[in-house]
Amino acid sequence: MASQRHALLSLTVLLLVGGTAAAQPSAAAPAPMPAAAATSPVTCTYYSGTGPVQPGKTYPDRRVAQVQCLINTNTSYRPPLPIDGIYGPKSVHAVTVVQQHAGLTPDGIVDPTTWAALRVGVWW
Repeated sequence: MASQRHALLSLTVLLLVGGTAAAQPSAAAPAPMPAAAATSPVTCTYYSGTGPVQPGKTYPDRRVAQVQCLINTNTSYRPPLPIDGIYGPKSVHAVTVVQQHAGLTPDGIVDPTTWAALRVGVWW
């Protein structure tokens, strides 16, 4: 499961940053997406880029709100974060938990790899 998640994240990152990769067939079927995620009416449309989000910094665009929305809708992290655009301790903690479950370095920095994981979804 972890290797499938890593392969999917790697492919997604390549596609998001303009690379190409050939998808390799997997012997195991992917894990089903939770029903709540498949029918979620919430659409996160605050920010579509992959610019960094780091603790202790502020951003004039809506990237922090996008991170918060994606965590609420595309991960198993609970309780939901307020979508307030503030990258404070609760948001940083949520990002590190999601990074751990995605097999990424849990540093609280939203880089292109973390953006890809958030957009694909991280379920545990």
